[in-house]
Amino acid sequence: MSEKSTPMMQQYRRIRREVPEDTILFFRMGDFYEMFFDDAKVAAEILDITLTKRQGMPMCGVPHHASEMYLSKLIRAGQKVAICEQMEDPATAKGIVRRDITRVVTPGTILEDHVLDSKRNNYLAGIVRKDGVIGMAFIDLSTGTFWLEQTDSVSVLRDNFARYEPSECILPEEQQERVQKEGLFLPGQAGVITAYEDWTFDHDFAEDTLLRQFKVHSLDGFGCTGMSEGIRAAGAVLHYVAQQLRRPLDHVTSLKVKRAEDFMLLDESTVANLDLVEPASGRRVPGVATTLLGVLDTTKTAMGGRLLREWLLRPLVTLEGIRQRHDAVEDWTQRRK
Repeated sequence: MSEKSTPMMQQYRRIRREVPEDTILFFRMGDFYEMFFDDAKVAAEILDITLTKRQGMPMCGVPHHASEMYLSKLIRAGQKVAICEQMEDPATAKGIVRRDITRVVTPGTILEDHVLDSKRNNYLAGIVRKDGVIGMAFIDLSTGTFWLEQTDSVSVLRDNFARYEPSECILPEEQQERVQKEGLFLPGQAGVITAYEDWTFDHDFAEDTLLRQFKVHSLDGFGCTGMSEGIRAAGAVLHYVAQQLRRPLDHVTSLKVKRAEDFMLLDESTVANLDLVEPASGRRVPGVATTLLGVLDTTKTAMGGRLLREWLLRPLVTLEGIRQRHDAVEDWTQRRK
């Protein structure tokens, strides 16, 4: 019996068919994660590890104890990785060891602290478009931040993507070609683009996904009444991340609604030229604040740093919102006295 037709390789092929072609499969074998065929070729080049062959079959592997380092390198290179674990002890297993995919790691769903910038959100975005109306949703799984927006302006979409820099964006499979042809995003704005099943963007399914997540009977309390496209995007995003993580999203407890008219419009060139969060020159000087954020950021926590960054990139323009923020600051100031 050849290596390719052994029970283990039959199991590998069965599990590999469950994973999209653009996703590398980490297949646990003892103390290593092994990769085979095209997965091995791609991973070996990115990770700079040895690519070997067994009976003509390309393969490579990484040690289990150091897997997070290799995983983060693949994610930074824009890859997606499915983790297949041994679900029973090989010493006591009868026959082939049972294996299963425990999670899929993508640029927008990675949770490892050493990969993420503690003071920057790692957003996964979703978009859907119908009759000129664009629905957007953004989620940061490391914090549970989740919000949606709806607009008929392509410039608002582009400004949001320039401002929040999602590491991954999902959109309906049927719209992928049209979105790219129409140039909804500027090059590099959307991170890794993932075409996702069309049915997850169905309004009724998306709404039901959100209702079940938040254990409510209506979304009216979230302020998204009439925002059909935003709801479609948000429901699909929530379904996607739940499928990748393979576990409940208990820390995602609320859904916010953002409206473009509530904020000052700062386009990409304005943000760059004002040195708000990144120096226009692209050069950073160690120990010297070269941006407005660098001057102002004396926050003590990662959450505070992320919030300050967002406030700078999307200043309020409504009097009510500004007053509420000032009142909150005053309240905290008074408490310290």
